[in-house]
Amino acid sequence: MLKTQIYWILLLSLLGLASCGDDDNIGFVEKFDLQQFDFPQGDNPWDKEIEQIAKDWGMYIIYKDVDSTHLNKMWTSPIYYDPIYVCKTPSDEDVQVYLELVKTWLLGSLDKNKDSDRKQLPFYLYLVNDLNDGNPRSQTYGKKHIQFKKDGLDYWSLSFTGEELEAGLTSEIIHNVACSFSYPGLKVRFSSGEYEIPDEFAVMSDYESRIGIRYYSLEQFKIDNPWAPDSYYTEDVMVHPNEKDPENAFQRRGFAPEIGEDFKPVTVVGWSKTYGAPTWMPWIVKIIETPYGSFEDDRNPGPVAETVKERVLLDFMNMVRLAMTYPETQIREDFPLDAEDPLEQAGNQIINDKYDLVVKYMKDTYNVDLPKYADILDGE
Repeated sequence: MLKTQIYWILLLSLLGLASCGDDDNIGFVEKFDLQQFDFPQGDNPWDKEIEQIAKDWGMYIIYKDVDSTHLNKMWTSPIYYDPIYVCKTPSDEDVQVYLELVKTWLLGSLDKNKDSDRKQLPFYLYLVNDLNDGNPRSQTYGKKHIQFKKDGLDYWSLSFTGEELEAGLTSEIIHNVACSFSYPGLKVRFSSGEYEIPDEFAVMSDYESRIGIRYYSLEQFKIDNPWAPDSYYTEDVMVHPNEKDPENAFQRRGFAPEIGEDFKPVTVVGWSKTYGAPTWMPWIVKIIETPYGSFEDDRNPGPVAETVKERVLLDFMNMVRLAMTYPETQIREDFPLDAEDPLEQAGNQIINDKYDLVVKYMKDTYNVDLPKYADILDGE
């Protein structure tokens, strides 16, 4: 049996020594701890697969004996109110569910013969159930199950709740895991320059002129605010200039709504409503005149990309996420080519053309099938 040992010297003033499955007995100790795992962790057929993954990829999949001493390793000593992560040990059936997702959506999106791909993986991948914050003094205690944790010093962890596993993973859960596994590798390749954006994509939109976050017409304003005089609209009392320019509303300019890296629409950032407008683009601002001079009222929470090249990259990656999230039928429905408004129709045409280009380019050039991720949600 192959045995892999790791030696750590960690000063932990908050450390739960409870192993997975004993979440209630969280102790607070201060000591140096030496940790190790036996590997592989069994002689089942899936253990043979896990052992082969370690040989091929240099990633050790661990599903037994993971406790809070492993989940809470960090460079600095935690404070009294920090989270202490705890979990439960998955059953044999659970392990096989986890492993199939890892093989299909994580390793299936990488090339084991590429050193750059292998370096994207952690040394350890923990497969655990019910990962959460078990520190009663922490603000996040017991509040939220953690499905995918990637901020460990030498590990990632993948976790489902016992209820999710018992009921069978939903398409939404599988889609989230698949995208969380596959997208970061794509992002790294484009950010590093290994993958390149096609020239024809970069000329499909104007990346220099400011955009509006939506077109909120006077007619719609009066419907929503029948009590308000028209001057409240025309004098920007309640409607910002970045909502009043019909020509430069972002979708009419051919920019799709922003999809976050959690593969959900971005409509609010902090306290700012974005209505889906890409925050990497500069927004239309309001110039406010005062006795002491003028200044810009810029509602964009940013960060705005400084160069056109950066904006093109961010727009392209947003289209990648869009194609991974929504099936083609929904794209055609959400951005109809027969829209009545000519400006809206023109913008929808650009968005459809971008979608078609990105999907075809990724498949033909890099053999990446983006719609297969959306198909998870589409029931195909």
